[in-house]
Amino acid sequence: MKKYLKPFSFIASSFAMIVVVSLFLFFKTDLFKTNRDLWVQTAMSTSTHQWLATAFLSNEEIQEILADYEVENKENSTGDEVTIAAQSTASDNVEKTEISGETYQGYVLAIKDPSTVQLINTLDGDEGSKLSQVVTENNYVAAINAAGFNFTRNNSSGALGTFTMMDGELLYGEKEENYAIIGLTNEGKLLLGNYTYETALDAGITSAISFGPFLLVNGNEQITEEETGGLQPRSAIGQGADGTFYFVVIEGRQADSLGATLYDLQEIMENLGAVNAVNLDGGGSSELYYEGERVNTLSNGNERSIPNAFVVTEKSLS
Repeated sequence: MKKYLKPFSFIASSFAMIVVVSLFLFFKTDLFKTNRDLWVQTAMSTSTHQWLATAFLSNEEIQEILADYEVENKENSTGDEVTIAAQSTASDNVEKTEISGETYQGYVLAIKDPSTVQLINTLDGDEGSKLSQVVTENNYVAAINAAGFNFTRNNSSGALGTFTMMDGELLYGEKEENYAIIGLTNEGKLLLGNYTYETALDAGITSAISFGPFLLVNGNEQITEEETGGLQPRSAIGQGADGTFYFVVIEGRQADSLGATLYDLQEIMENLGAVNAVNLDGGGSSELYYEGERVNTLSNGNERSIPNAFVVTEKSLS
C-alpha cells in the first residue's frame, strides 16, 4: 500500500493547485470578467448566499464590481406615449402565457383593461399579509408582489420600508424627499420617475411605491449591460402604448430555471410591447396569482408577508 501513497499525494496536491489557480483566474483577473461579474451580482442579491462572493473577494472588490452595473434612472415617464382606449366588457380581460430564455422560465399576465389594475395596501397593523390570503379574501383575478419591505421586531416580514402612498395619502416617507417611484393614476396609467410626494400628486399619481430599477421609460431602455443584477427570481410590471398592463414573474434558483438578469427582464418587457416597465421585489418575494392559484414556485419554499401588491379586480359585465 505504501508504494501508492506518493502518487496519490501528488495527484491530490496537483488537483488542489489546479483548483486554487482556477479560482484565482476566475475571481482575481479579468479573463472571465463577464462570468465573474454575473456570479458576484447573483450571490450578492441574495440574503443567504453572499458567501459565494465574499469568500473569494474583498468588500472593496465586490463594491467595485457592483458599481459598474449600477442603474441610474434619470428619466420620468410622461404618460403621453400611452393611450387609454374605451374598454370593452369582454370576459377575457386577462391572458396568461409562459415564457422562457436561456437561463429562465416564467409567466406573463396581460391585462387588457387598465382600469382593473390597482396598487393595494396589504398591511394588517404594522405587518404585511400573505398574498394568498389577500387574493382569497378579496377574490382578486390576479395579483403580483410589489415593493420591498422591512422585517419587524418579532421577525415576521412585511413592514413598510420604502416610500408608499395610497389613494393620495402618504403612508411612509418624507414629503420633501425625492424618491424613484412606481405610480398609478386614476386614468389607469403607469408612471415611473423621481418625485416628491407633492410632485407625484401634481403628476396625477394617486398610489405609488418606491422600488426599481426602471427597465423602460417612455420606450427607452434603462439597462445597458447583460449581466446587470445577476440571475434571480424576478417580478415586474409594465404597460404598453395601448394601456395593456403586463405582470411578469420569473422562476429562479431551481435546476430548470436559474433566474433572469435585469437585462433579460427589460428584453421580455420590450418583446411584450411595454413602453414603461419596472423591476419589482424579487428573490423569495416573487409571487404571481391568477384565478385563485399561485402561478410560480416560490424560490425558498416559504410564502412571505408583504406590505403591498398590484392586483387585478373583477370587471363589471353588462
